[in-house]
Amino acid sequence: MLIGIDARAALWYRGSGIGTYTYQLIEGLLEVDPLNQYQLVYPPAQWVKVDDDFELVPGEHKNRRFWQLVQASPDVEAAGVDVYHIPQNGIGLPPSWPRAMKLVITIHDLIPFVLPQTCSKPYLEIALRELPRVVDAADYVITVSFSTKKDLVRILGVPEEKIAVIYEAAEPMYRPICPEKAQAYMQKECGITAPYILNVGGFSRRKNLTGLVRAFHEIKAKLPDGCQLVLVGGSGGGSYEEVKILVEKLGLEDRVKFPGFVRTDSMPYLYSGAELFVYPSLYEGFGLPPLEAMACGTPVVAARASSIPEVAGDGALLHNPYDEESLSEAMLKVMLDDELKQRLVERGYKQAAQFSWTKAATETWMVYQSLV
Repeated sequence: MLIGIDARAALWYRGSGIGTYTYQLIEGLLEVDPLNQYQLVYPPAQWVKVDDDFELVPGEHKNRRFWQLVQASPDVEAAGVDVYHIPQNGIGLPPSWPRAMKLVITIHDLIPFVLPQTCSKPYLEIALRELPRVVDAADYVITVSFSTKKDLVRILGVPEEKIAVIYEAAEPMYRPICPEKAQAYMQKECGITAPYILNVGGFSRRKNLTGLVRAFHEIKAKLPDGCQLVLVGGSGGGSYEEVKILVEKLGLEDRVKFPGFVRTDSMPYLYSGAELFVYPSLYEGFGLPPLEAMACGTPVVAARASSIPEVAGDGALLHNPYDEESLSEAMLKVMLDDELKQRLVERGYKQAAQFSWTKAATETWMVYQSLV
């Protein structure tokens, strides 16, 4: 069987959950599948055959025009694939394809339908137009959480029997690094010298970073001397300027740091050096950063919203993301209680270990096999 996978998110959208998913899924499938042949779609929309010498080299960062660029459709008829998998929410589906070809798509979330005000205008227009079309056309829909499966059934009317829930996982590179070594690295690379509370995930408004900054402001006097809040992500996100203005208004310029985009290979140091990881997001399809933090041995405070409790389990202290006092209390509770911090670290290791890219690839391979 010849399987085609759109690999463009791994090359054009690295640093995002969808980019990580695409890269790790392809790597996993090439390891676990002894039966099938693969062809990948590379930018702009060309087919690349996977042979014995093939190596998938991921991109370094996100292309800000990814959702516009990925709409260019490859020639699936010329490729002759039996199964075609589009991992980036089905965006890039050709207008027509061979009748015998089976179509698999991965839908990561339904943010454009749940929180449309938090999406960029270009992506919102594309997603509202394309997602109903692609879920209807697909022979099988993979999604990354039961929370998103419920959204697919409720909002887009996708039959339950057409949906497979296959979890993501923290990448293998996320492992504990000695805190002293991690902190020295962060001082050299990012100029972060004080103890810090960390957030990773970018500046979309659904990430609730204005709430996090206000919660940090409320408890800063009770935290260790000089403790900083580090917000990682590029400056292009929807709430970036709003967060910067709020930081200045609250007089937190010395306490809230914006290191910008951090290279993927630096992320384990970033997590391992943190005193606490906080994830107050209002909506996630899966939410990889809490698992990445847990795998690095960092205690986690996370929102009780959408898929986050499903993924974080008892490895995180959960809070109400719509209640900033609840967030402040949770952060302070962990920062001042060493026993609780250690319990969260131990639970986090166990929780992160339940997720595996090998398992995800194997379950995806089973979806392919069931269709042909």
